[in-house]
Amino acid sequence: ILNKCDSETFHDLARESLHLAELSPITLKLLEFFADKHSRFEDKRLNVNLGGLELENPLIVGAGWDKKGRAVLGLWHLGFASVEVGSVTEYGQPGNPQPRLFMISSGVAINWLGFNSPGMDIVAKNLDRYKNTNIPIGISLGLNKEVEHKDAPRSYATVTKRMYEYAGYFAINVSSPNTPGLRKLQDKEYIVQLIEAVNQAMDECSERKPLFVKIAPDLTYDAIDELLEVAVTHNITGIIASNTTINSDLKGKYGARWKNSPGGLSGDDEDYRKMTTDIISHIYRNAGDKLDIIGVGGINNAETALEKIKAGAK
Repeated sequence: ILNKCDSETFHDLARESLHLAELSPITLKLLEFFADKHSRFEDKRLNVNLGGLELENPLIVGAGWDKKGRAVLGLWHLGFASVEVGSVTEYGQPGNPQPRLFMISSGVAINWLGFNSPGMDIVAKNLDRYKNTNIPIGISLGLNKEVEHKDAPRSYATVTKRMYEYAGYFAINVSSPNTPGLRKLQDKEYIVQLIEAVNQAMDECSERKPLFVKIAPDLTYDAIDELLEVAVTHNITGIIASNTTINSDLKGKYGARWKNSPGGLSGDDEDYRKMTTDIISHIYRNAGDKLDIIGVGGINNAETALEKIKAGAK
């Protein structure tokens, strides 16, 4: 039945199925059993300290999978140490017109969702149910498409304050290719303002939590180095590398229809995986003693996870 659905409907049904599994301890145990035939696996050798945040293991659900924060406990029972919720925007917005999520090959996706989000108030309401679970939750901070760059620091700070009580860590997402002009915020003059605004917002709430900046894989290494300098100077926790790629050659491997299509490619593509792993290696060589790295891109089994860890990701 699911295979007859479009990709976004498939995705929504998967998320809502996990949400339903959270209704009782019995359904959660059934979820564990059917997923991997055993209860949740725990081994202290897998523990990770991420800027002071303790994780049971190195595996986090990347932002974009659970934008609304409705399946955190279900995903935790599948074995993930944390879930990065969002990206969360100040106001609700529908995103780009559908269809906008495509499986172009087995395990390879292109999406131009466009920060579809119910907004920070609804996400906060959804996360209320997880307050007593002690599951570390990452909050990916996004920007409404109508917000001008000069007003971006205020908007990111507003979302930070609203989501503060739920966040184990924050991630400034300035690397989605699907909001016009958003990647421009990776430039030094803008990212400094965003980091300062988010840090000030956390200071006003209580104390600073781990803060990451999520970057695009299409940045030049010179641009990455400039961003690393900013990150170190402003004492943020680290970098998330990286988001989807708009590389037309990579997209064109799957047919002329996709070569110049909007959106970003991600998933089980060898070239995309290598692109993201190489960026992690570069960051680790240049700032690995000062910044924690969360590695993203083409991770679908233990081997590809270890590849990112060996490159320098926590």
